[in-house]
Order: sequence, then structure tokens, then C-alpha cells
Amino acid sequence: MYRKRSGLIQEDIAYILDLPDYSNISRYEKGQRTPTIELLLTYHHLFDIPIETFFEQESEIIKLRLIERLIQLVPELKKDQITLKSTQRIQFLEDTIKRLTR
Repeated sequence: MYRKRSGLIQEDIAYILDLPDYSNISRYEKGQRTPTIELLLTYHHLFDIPIETFFEQESEIIKLRLIERLIQLVPELKKDQITLKSTQRIQFLEDTIKRLTR
């Protein structure tokens, strides 16, 4: 989408990345191949887009799993003897849960 909006063609991107042909660019764009970090960073800099844009679905799944695990961990930590260190840990986790669930 970003490449097409810019008017660049796959061959241009292949040239920028110093690839011998554009077939890999086509595969990346069709989702048939996982993009390399080089491709992601190139698109990030070239089109001024966040890398997370390429992983929106995966990011949401990971975020939901993370929230679930944090919610499970907090009560476990509260069962133990409360110390300054554990209070800091609990506070960090609770703040993170709030931030992620907004």
C-alpha cells in the first residue's frame, strides 16, 4: 500500500535493497514470505511508517497474551511476603496492565 501510494514499483524497492530481482518484494507484499529486518527498516525510513504497522495482527495477539499472563502473575506475587522489591514489581505490573488495556 505504501509503496503503491508513493508511485514506486517493486523493481525500485529491489534496487534500493540491492536485490538481484523483485520477486522477493512481491512475496513480501503478498504475505508469502516474512519480511527481513532490512526490508522493514527500509520501509520504515523510506515511507516514514512504524514497523509495528507490518505486524498489527501479531502484535494484538501478543498483547492479549501478555495482559493475561500479567493478570495471573500479580496475585501470585501478592501471596508472597510483601517487601519493597515485590511492591515495586507489583506496581510496575499493575501499571503495565492499565496501560495495555486502555
